[in-house]
Amino acid sequence: MKLHTEDPRLTAYILGELPPEEALAVEHAVAGDPSLRMVVAEAEKAQSQLTGLLGGGRDTLLPRQRDNIRRAAKEAARNGKVVQLGSHRKARKSWVVPFAAAAAIAAGIFILTKIPATKGGGKGVSGNSANNAAPPSAMPDAVPRDGTAGAIRLPLRAGKESLAKISSAVRIASRKPSADEVSVPEMLNAFPLRANAAVALKGGCKLGAEIIPCPWKPSGSLILIEVRGAKDGERSLSVEYKADAGSVISHKLLGYPPASGSAANPAASRMSPNSTMLLVLEVNSRSENLGRLAWSVDGSPAPSIPLLRNPEQEPSDDARFAALVCGFGLWLRGEDAASLDETMVLGLAREVAADGLVPDRYDFLDLVDQAVKLE
Repeated sequence: MKLHTEDPRLTAYILGELPPEEALAVEHAVAGDPSLRMVVAEAEKAQSQLTGLLGGGRDTLLPRQRDNIRRAAKEAARNGKVVQLGSHRKARKSWVVPFAAAAAIAAGIFILTKIPATKGGGKGVSGNSANNAAPPSAMPDAVPRDGTAGAIRLPLRAGKESLAKISSAVRIASRKPSADEVSVPEMLNAFPLRANAAVALKGGCKLGAEIIPCPWKPSGSLILIEVRGAKDGERSLSVEYKADAGSVISHKLLGYPPASGSAANPAASRMSPNSTMLLVLEVNSRSENLGRLAWSVDGSPAPSIPLLRNPEQEPSDDARFAALVCGFGLWLRGEDAASLDETMVLGLAREVAADGLVPDRYDFLDLVDQAVKLE
């Protein structure tokens, strides 16, 4: 059998559509021709990539997907709801034919791209010229490019009274606290939480960050930020979040109203020895690049921390607890009501519940349970 690189029988061979005798003949022809071997190898590589994109290969779940499945399973068990899997099996079978068709189309397109373009003034069009993208200048910016709009200088002071006010309202007055009594930053800073996924050090001070999926916004991420003062004396610290302009759609500092003017750029804060400050940013982005944290100690620039989300990274216990604190606080304030309800708050509480919890966290879970029952 004699074949050429544009022979349609190559596509049929790659997709396994030839009868056994003809497939064997094609295999022998390919084995004896280096150019055919190269075309087949590249087509099989393209087919493998397409299989991965369309869901082939070994199925794996991201941490966020596992969290959602566990949460849904717990809710279903509590409500006595059983979901039959038969319909899901049928639906999966219905994908087989479209998937094979898509693979055939992709492999065919790959073979066609190997056909040389018609030379001269003919009507033939090469694959490259037919798919020219618009020049960059013709493509509109997806987000504003104003650098100041994508930067926040972080406040480094917060009280710790809010948690006591919430506890008093729920446990003594048997009522939900008012929005004025609930401060997410004060709630966070009532607990010794750490963010150790990425750490930078300067002058005895520490800046830490950890990124986790936002439980109540599937497209968002939460960035837990820990700032710690030096052990040997007071320092002047300034920390700034700089969003990646090409990736970040929106960002906000949980528990703080949008600021403008001088309020948006607070002066450097004096951090007393061993003092800590915890903050959480909610960021919605198109990619894993969320920007970076830039900071300085006593006016001297320190190593910045790149903020790169890793969907495969499991959240730490401290980060999960911080997400619960933020979610509970926002729910009490009535914020993000469309996605944050009592069911979500209880789900977050169940995620952090475990044997051997330290007393203050166990007490907080009890407070969450009592507050939800007031609804």
